Amino acid sequence: MKSAFISLPDDEMTDASLKSLVPEAEEGMRRVDVKIDFESHGIRIEAEDTRALRAALNSYLRWLEISNEIWNEIN
Repeated sequence: MKSAFISLPDDEMTDASLKSLVPEAEEGMRRVDVKIDFESHGIRIEAEDTRALRAALNSYLRWLEISNEIWNEIN
């Protein structure tokens, strides 16, 4: 099992970003388990193999980037 943790700063934008990703984490991806950790302000990704981990990391990092862009636009 391969794993990664995306650590984010403890701020209002992080909370909003993590909340927006909960549906994605609940829906899941094949060969990947994702947990949104509000206490540690991050996302834990566990995958069966490196390829699945890379794909999940790319997806979540891109979604975080989009969330950040939206946050900056409206605030």
